[in-house]
Parts: sequence; C-alpha cells; structure tokens
Amino acid sequence: MYFSQVLIEKLLRCCPDIKKIYVLVRPKRGSRAQERVDTLLQDIVFDNVKAEHPGCTKKIVTVSGDIVDDDLGLTNEIMQQLVQDVSVVFHSAATVRFDEPLRLAVRMNIAGVQRVLNLCHKLPLLVSLVHVSTAYANCCLDEEIKEQIYPTSILPQQMIDAAEWMTDDTFDAIQPKLLGKHPNTYTYTKSLGEILLRDGRGEIPTSIVRPAIVTASWKEPLPGWIDNYNTATGLIAGFGTGFLKTMIGNPKTQLSLTPVDMTVNMIISCGWFNAVCKPKEVNVFHNICDQKNSVTIEAFLSRMKQTLAQNPMQAMVRVPSGKVTESLLWNKVLRFVYHLLPAFCIDCFNKARGKRVFLYQRYQIIHKASSVLEFFTMNSWQFSTVNTGRLSKLLCKDDQSMFYFDKLDFDWDTYLLNYNLGVKQYVMKEDMADLSKAKTRQTRLALIENVMKGVLLLLILRFVAAQTGITNKLWELVV
Repeated sequence: MYFSQVLIEKLLRCCPDIKKIYVLVRPKRGSRAQERVDTLLQDIVFDNVKAEHPGCTKKIVTVSGDIVDDDLGLTNEIMQQLVQDVSVVFHSAATVRFDEPLRLAVRMNIAGVQRVLNLCHKLPLLVSLVHVSTAYANCCLDEEIKEQIYPTSILPQQMIDAAEWMTDDTFDAIQPKLLGKHPNTYTYTKSLGEILLRDGRGEIPTSIVRPAIVTASWKEPLPGWIDNYNTATGLIAGFGTGFLKTMIGNPKTQLSLTPVDMTVNMIISCGWFNAVCKPKEVNVFHNICDQKNSVTIEAFLSRMKQTLAQNPMQAMVRVPSGKVTESLLWNKVLRFVYHLLPAFCIDCFNKARGKRVFLYQRYQIIHKASSVLEFFTMNSWQFSTVNTGRLSKLLCKDDQSMFYFDKLDFDWDTYLLNYNLGVKQYVMKEDMADLSKAKTRQTRLALIENVMKGVLLLLILRFVAAQTGITNKLWELVV
C-alpha cells in the first residue's frame, strides 16, 4: 500500500477536479478491504491534504478484490459503477518479491495484467492506461536498456497456460531454462507482462513506467517518508542498527534509487499524456534519477555513516559500520566473524539465562534474503531516458514544477539525511526527542566495542606467543 498511498495523496492534493478514486484492495490477515483503506487514510501522509481539502477522502471508493481472481473478484454492482465512472486506470499491483515462486509470480505479474486489460476493455470512458513495470525488466541485457519493449523466448499466454496445467515439480524443473539470464522470477514476469500489455491493449492509449529502486520520498508528501524495509531501506536499517556488517557487492556499482514521489509524478504525467496526446503505440518511460548525478554503493554507505553518526538509531545493537566486498569467500569470512560468531555467543548467553534464542537463526534468514540482491549490487546498467525527457518538455512550467520527475538538481546529501531520518521515524517508530539517548547509547557501544577489540588483540598475542615459544617476559611486557 506504500506506493498507492503516495499516488492517492498526490491525486487528492493536486488534481482536485477528480470526482472519484476507485482503489482495488484485497482483504488481508482478517482485515476487510475497507478496514485497510480506513487505516491507510489515518497515516500522517494524508494530514496535509485533509487540512487543505477537507472531505477530500470521501472521493475514495474502496473496491474489494484481487488481481489473481477472475474478473478481479469484482461484484456486478461495482462493475457497473466502474463502467459509468472510470476514465483513467493506474495499474501497479504486483508481487515484488525477487524469490517469489514462479507460478505465483506468473499469476500476479502476467495473468494479473490480462485481468486488468479485460476490465479496461469494458470501460467505455477509458482514455488512459498506465502500467507500472520496473527498470530491471530487461536487466539480462548487456547493453544500454532502451525505452522499448523487448522480445522474449516465450509468449505470455504460453506461460499463463503452463502455470495452469503443469505440476509443481515440472514447473520448478524448467524454471532455470525459462528464466535464462534473468536473475529472478520478478524481472522475468515483469518483462512478459509488458509484452502482454502491448499485444492486448487494443486501441487504449497506454504507457509503461519503469522505475528503478523505489525509495523514500524526496519532497512529498513528507521528506524522507517511507513505511517498509524493502531494498535500500533495509540496508539503512541494518547498517544503522549495527546488525548488518557486511554484504556482497561492487563498491563502484551505481545505485539507481528513485524517490517514490518522482515515480508517482511520472505516473500521473503519463496518465495526462495518454489522454491528451492519444499515442498509437505503447510508450515506455524510464523513471530514474539523472545518471550523471547517481550514487555508488560505496558513496551511499559513506554518506549514511556520516548521517547515522549525527542521528543514531535508538535500536542500535552495535556501532554502525559496513563492508562491501566482491569476494564471495571473504564475505563468508566476514559474515562468520561479524554476524554468526557473535550471534552464536549471544544466543548461548541468553539460553543460559533462560531467555529467548533467536539471533543466529535471524542472521540465517537475513543472509538468505540478501543473496537475492547480489545480482543488483554487483552490476550497473545504463538506461536510455529519451522518452522521459520528451515527456517533461510536453508539460507546462507549472506542471513541471508540480509533477517533477526529471530533476538534475537532486542533492544526495540532503536526500540521504532525510532518508535516514525517515527510516528512524516512520519505519522504526523512534522519537526524535530521544536523540540524546541514542547518542549516549552510541558512545557506550563504541566504548564496549573498543574494549572487546583490545581484549581480542591481547588474546591473539597471547596465543601467538604460546605457539612460537616466545617467553613469558614478552607477554608480561604486553600486558
């Protein structure tokens, strides 16, 4: 819902002539769709727009359904309302898990697109369809990725059919061959979803927006706002708490981070573009910060270390520091030294005290989850943004300012500071009023860490002395 929250807030605040916003929401964990939307609207994200436009949230109509269900699970009554009212469709529902089982990824990211198209063809007032894909849909290519739809070795409908009749064992067995150079089921199914969209949209004016790694907001609705641990946010939380000390990656790899408000602004702009320009072809737009002003993993961690020193996290368990290495072997050594060994010792200590043992197992989960990111932390891509530049120029000056997405004046230092503060406040729910306590904790942890390093050094020297026959006098001098 994170992405949808920003989109809905922007539409309510900057497009006041909109009469209704229908939101497809699936029931989850015992909560009905309407309850989920009611909770969403209580978030701090909507405070400003509710103050500026009282009653604006009455425009939101909750539609209970799911993209994996036939007809999206819509009732006849809701379908009639959509037929009478809807003129623009934004489709962003998908599974974004990199390690999603292929069958489920197909049902959501390919068959889900088909179900949305089926709905769109029933809407007589529809003038615009905007589909949210990913810049990594074609990350298997060893060339500049252009704003076009690339062919695949299998048709989308063939994948949908195979997912229906193949057994799990057969489907799992052919998965490596199907994926080819794709690193995971997410990028693979998103690329097929684009082809299905192009071939099945008919005469509907359609655009595809390909954001890179969607991260905390740059300016709106609040600087640094984020509400989940996905991708770069997980790294900030992990390194910020001292929980994550090492990861696989090329320090020089460029991180294609895209603030969520820039993505939302492009999506809305594409909605306008389709309705006004009525393009005959499906247009693809890369939503990426200017690559001349990008940030590497090395620079990202360095800047985060600086901001964390000034704004430490209260949940910190060790002093923040992080190492990025391209060596699988060296990373395993670092994981053992910095993660598994301390976790094992702490768990043993807690077990002896009758407390819950969980740290070692949690690190195992983290290592498994981080392994799916290695392809992206080891590689960089060049993305064409010709269409993106043209779209920006089509907007008037006021709209360029209001719906900014092609910015050259992006300041990473300010953004990463706000990103860190956003993770601290909105994700980890820490109060900035307790910053002094966090700094005190940071100082205490640094002292403990230095003492432990000193003790470890002495033990190593003692061991070396014993093994090499150095006299006890040398040991006495050391201590």
